[in-house]
Amino acid sequence: MSSESFQRWICDACGFIYDEARGDPDSGLAPGTRYADIPDDWQCPLCGLTKGDLRLLPEVLQTVAPARPQQPDATRSVQCRGGADYVVIIGAGVAGWSVAEAIRRREPDRPVLLVSACHGLVYPKPAISMALAMGKQPDDLIDTDAASKAAALCIEVRPDTRIIKLDTARKRLTTVKGSIQYGKLVLALGAQQRVLPVSGDACDRIVRVNDLGSYRQLRALMTPQVEHVTILGAGLIGCEFADDMTTAGLAVTVIDPAPRPLASLVPAAVSTELACRLAAKGVVWHLQSTLASLDGTAERLCATLGDGRSFDTDLVLSAAGLVANTQLAEKAGLATDVGIAVDHSMRTSDDDVYAIGDCASLSGQVFAYIEPIRRQAEAIAAHVAGSEERFMPLPPLVKVKTPSLPISVCRPAGQLADDAWIAVDEPGGGLHFEIPGNGTIAGFVLGGQLASQAGGYYRRLGVRG
Repeated sequence: MSSESFQRWICDACGFIYDEARGDPDSGLAPGTRYADIPDDWQCPLCGLTKGDLRLLPEVLQTVAPARPQQPDATRSVQCRGGADYVVIIGAGVAGWSVAEAIRRREPDRPVLLVSACHGLVYPKPAISMALAMGKQPDDLIDTDAASKAAALCIEVRPDTRIIKLDTARKRLTTVKGSIQYGKLVLALGAQQRVLPVSGDACDRIVRVNDLGSYRQLRALMTPQVEHVTILGAGLIGCEFADDMTTAGLAVTVIDPAPRPLASLVPAAVSTELACRLAAKGVVWHLQSTLASLDGTAERLCATLGDGRSFDTDLVLSAAGLVANTQLAEKAGLATDVGIAVDHSMRTSDDDVYAIGDCASLSGQVFAYIEPIRRQAEAIAAHVAGSEERFMPLPPLVKVKTPSLPISVCRPAGQLADDAWIAVDEPGGGLHFEIPGNGTIAGFVLGGQLASQAGGYYRRLGVRG
């Protein structure tokens, strides 16, 4: 059977794409293994969900009209200035490429230009916090380059092009490489790591990772001389990095002002179990603490906590949360709050400008996970095409990629008291907590061996079609 008939399947929880043509050799699935032939006990290599939790990913090229060129001219793409009929997308992360795919599925002939300040490489971002223990280098995470992805979608792309100014009145972008005109604009600007107030002569040596480029810089700093890493933040990313780095043989200290890891995500019993399992691997916890200062020499750093205690470390990694990139929108006069304010069609305060992903906020809430981002992309594509498809803020399924204690969680937005979670006894082992709803459940946490069953519980919530 020809490779043209191979299909691709996507995990909405983490964005992993199972390509039948490539298989999953690391899990024992040879290239050419069909979805139907995947064993039922196979698990997503990024998040641990099962075969039944994948959904068929429509092949964009099957919807492209034959009259359109299959390979846009590379020179023209780099020089593309857009136009009044163009949808211009700023940003080449999951959000930006998801919009491009969604638009192309609905409108094979719509001119689309994607502009990125970086190289525009396509890669599964959730894999970053697992790569070290898996023995993968940054380049091993890359699925394809921007030009190849754009060619497959029959769109134009301009990588390494930084936007300086957005003029909504003239529908024009000013870049470091000239101006770009648009008819509709999509802001997929992402977010950046929160900068913590740390003093000391080495505070500028704190590493912040939120994309492949910054992860590449982190790995370059991790020379054989680096034996101890300090992580600022005990949230999802901080815990994932702590598990990944200890598995790779590094000593890790985690600092967080909260009383427990994953404090805003899971009940206390799950936090405690995770803390114990990571401590058994050597993680040292400094909870209800902050990093006050960082000093040192070229060879060694000295971290001082807010209470005056200090310890030596080789590298400090910040995982202290994200702040939406809103500067471009603010300077253009668009409404912002915790992100760029949008309605249920993902439109901003300007009818021809949309926002998506980590930079967008609906009713003061940012929906940064992969599953809601893909639904946001569909809403934008529908509205651009002249139809209506509202993005509904449903609770996403979140996978905490900590192999020491795999965790799946789906919870309502906002603060939850710990007694909102009801423990469910599991004779076979594992952690199971639920939030009661009207005749059903409003949220759940599954830990340990139960985590891979999250897809079934998620469907019980009625949040996925």
